[in-house]
Amino acid sequence: MKANYGDRVKVITKKEVYEGILMPHPALLGEKTLVVKLDSGYNVGIDNKNVKKIEVLKKHSVEKRLAKEKIKVDKKKKTILVLHTGGTIASKVDYKTGGVVADFSPEELLKMFPELKDIVNIKAKLVFQMFSEDMEPGHWGILASEIKKNLKKYDGFIITHGTDTLHYTSAALSFMLKGIDKPVLLVGAQRSSDRGSSDAALNVLCAAQFIAKSKFCGVGLCLHGTTEDDYCYVHSGVKVRKLHSSRRDAFESVNAEPIAKVYTDGKIELLNKCSSRVKFEFKNKFKKKVAIVKARPGFHHSELEAYSGFKGLVIEGTGLGHIAVNDIDNLTKEHKKILDVIKKLAKKMPVVMCTQCIFGRVNMNVYSTGRYLLDAGVISGEDMTSETAFVKLGWLLGNFDKKKVRELFSKNLVGEINQRL
Repeated sequence: MKANYGDRVKVITKKEVYEGILMPHPALLGEKTLVVKLDSGYNVGIDNKNVKKIEVLKKHSVEKRLAKEKIKVDKKKKTILVLHTGGTIASKVDYKTGGVVADFSPEELLKMFPELKDIVNIKAKLVFQMFSEDMEPGHWGILASEIKKNLKKYDGFIITHGTDTLHYTSAALSFMLKGIDKPVLLVGAQRSSDRGSSDAALNVLCAAQFIAKSKFCGVGLCLHGTTEDDYCYVHSGVKVRKLHSSRRDAFESVNAEPIAKVYTDGKIELLNKCSSRVKFEFKNKFKKKVAIVKARPGFHHSELEAYSGFKGLVIEGTGLGHIAVNDIDNLTKEHKKILDVIKKLAKKMPVVMCTQCIFGRVNMNVYSTGRYLLDAGVISGEDMTSETAFVKLGWLLGNFDKKKVRELFSKNLVGEINQRL
């Protein structure tokens, strides 16, 4: 009997036997690889060359799909547009059945998260279908345009997104949609929806509750506050970072308190004031030739010279914002060359200094190293994360002239800089 996607199968290889659901093969692996979802919830890829036999244990019965009937709109509730970009939270594969989901309609969302209908009215649109590591600055601009286009039609927006670069996208949208008078919340998931430990439902439901019951305006992230299914934190789009590769509470606010704590029953605890409101300005251009380079012992001046053709550079310095520039003895002769290259680069482009430390701020006035860098023309990144500084610099370069970029970089535009910590 021929096996089809969704069938329960036993795959006998030269060395092992696997039992589970036959899955569609990912495009990256190609048809030479067999993918089986094991009972543990994890997928295993098997080289077809090693497969001796495939037994069909149970044929997949096609699940009856919801009819595309019009969902009733409750005029007493807010209406949210859900924009899908991909990631674990919005996979096209139905991992429970092995079937392929054709689109991301409101009906399917309500099927996955039925509690949503009690909180808000929803509409949905597929913008991209990609892993977040494949997200490019051009995609940020498209997302910003999609929100601007629908700004008057909806009360708020939820964006589903892979977690790996979620904080880059949130920072980009914060600048591109500066002063937006509607809530935009990005949500992701560390665990896929077929696993009992999935964090997708709590993140989506808390985001909907926060939009429905708060007066928040701006861009934020709504993600697990603990490893349990207790509550979610809403973080500022420019003051957050992914600090763990797999935990459900991987994201934390950096140099700021979360904006709010949100529970699925609608309870909201406001923890921090939002940045002061400014006039809405839509600017979604981004200069791509901006880089981040990490300072370290053994750093060579040629590594900086490699960026001579770029438009901007962010240096992740040590401590208060340092990189080796002190020529002390024979072992440090390279340091003077590093300082000379920085001086040359700073004349051609904005060179920004951030700290490798997760928390705290840059202060280049404390030690001689920092003062040399300031004299060389390096700009302080204040208390911004290097990711936010990178996004801000690329956004400024894409929308303003060089003189204006240097002036605006040190100003707090959307809550990215704290004057004191």
